[in-house]
Amino acid sequence: MNRRIAAILVCGGIAMLVSACATKGFVREHVGATETRISQRVDTQESQLRETSDRTASNTQAIEATGQRLQSLDGRVSEVSTLATEAKKDAAAVATAQKEAEAAFNQRFKDRNKYSMVETKLIYFDFNKSDLKDEGMTELEEVAKALKADPNAVLELQGYADQRGPDRYNYQLTRERVDAVTRYLVQRHGIDVRRIHAVGMGKATLANGEKPGKDAYSKSRRVEIRLFAPQS
Repeated sequence: MNRRIAAILVCGGIAMLVSACATKGFVREHVGATETRISQRVDTQESQLRETSDRTASNTQAIEATGQRLQSLDGRVSEVSTLATEAKKDAAAVATAQKEAEAAFNQRFKDRNKYSMVETKLIYFDFNKSDLKDEGMTELEEVAKALKADPNAVLELQGYADQRGPDRYNYQLTRERVDAVTRYLVQRHGIDVRRIHAVGMGKATLANGEKPGKDAYSKSRRVEIRLFAPQS
């Protein structure tokens, strides 16, 4: 009897040990799988955090670059505004200068109604130049002959520039062009400067329907010469 009880107890103990070992293995297996899943999730979250950080840094750089471009644009807008203000002042100064020149011209040529226009010639100039060209000198030779043939004849000069560039600069350029014509007649042919009435007109106005372009610009760079003789 005692032996049988002992055997039963031994068998029960062995069964409990086997069960405990199996339980520990099961726990270790499931714990390991759980740790692996947690580690994978952590790795995924770290990767997402790095991507988010990279995107944030990229966005920050883009915002900074945009801010710099905006500052640059603000500076350019301010510069353009200053140039526009200066251009308005230049235009006003040119308009005033032209009025004064025309008033002086009319004062010197106050007896204009007593004269009749005899002839008109055009002298053309290269871009941004006031030097006389050979064909221009040829035209002036004919003008000088007409002035010498009639001591009472007078000359009217109006200088023009093309439509490009600042108004003030073009006005000065047209003054230089009429001065070049005047010097040629006075110095080369001895024409009395008091017989020459010259004014710089600034930019020429295109004819109706005429489009800006090479041909229109070349025709605009000119000095118009009008020869007047006293009415009989």
